Amino acid sequence: MSASHSDYSEVGHTFRLNVFSDAEVAVINTEFDRIVADQRRTGTVLEKDGRTLRSVFNLHLSSDVFERLVRHPRLLHTVEQLLGEQVYAFQLVVNAKMPFNGDMWYWHQDYPTYRADDNIATCQMVNALIFLDDVNQFNGPLMVVPGSHRLESDWPDESTKGTSYKIRYSDNDVIEDEIRRGGIVAPTGPAGSVLFMHPNVLHGSGSNLSPWRRRMISLTYNAISNKATAPTLRSRDVVPDDTDAQPLQALADDCLSTVVG
Repeated sequence: MSASHSDYSEVGHTFRLNVFSDAEVAVINTEFDRIVADQRRTGTVLEKDGRTLRSVFNLHLSSDVFERLVRHPRLLHTVEQLLGEQVYAFQLVVNAKMPFNGDMWYWHQDYPTYRADDNIATCQMVNALIFLDDVNQFNGPLMVVPGSHRLESDWPDESTKGTSYKIRYSDNDVIEDEIRRGGIVAPTGPAGSVLFMHPNVLHGSGSNLSPWRRRMISLTYNAISNKATAPTLRSRDVVPDDTDAQPLQALADDCLSTVVG
């Protein structure tokens, strides 16, 4: 068992610095800026002020750059090793925690939503969290509770607590118990770093009051054997139909460097 696989099994996540180069991150950020210049596009979510960008969903379905990223071997091979089988892209969202006004994400696990609303039977999934900016202690780093992927949670009710759209946030008693048991870690590092995280890990982040943005991709891979057992209750802009999803095939390692503008 590799060190990464051991960490993932034991604490529910493994963190790798500098998975992507500055040049590769620049390609992704340039494409993202081009797309979100029109905030009216389908799949765009704003902060509660109705002006500040918060999230953009599933750019891999309409962008060559993001489609290449989903199939990048540095992501795909790691995820396949962690799950032991081939995968497809269940969901991709860019969370754009903007300077001074990037709102919090209250503590939650992702899998309760995937199970209750998207009809994903098991948590045979991996979240690849890709830093598009340098992440430090001041610009709203993601906080995770080690070992909380073992928590078998009830399905909490939907809530807009701490966000401009509904998520199934964890109860305060559960959060307190898990943090007392496992503590909190907040991985920080340069743009291009990646946190591979079990979707049942309890996580959240504070508001960004700093002058530095913190944009991060949350790319959820699902085992090809674990497709939805019934249609999602959420919008297809948020969760694409996986009926015809095929196993992803890795591209060449330089697939982002060879993008033609």
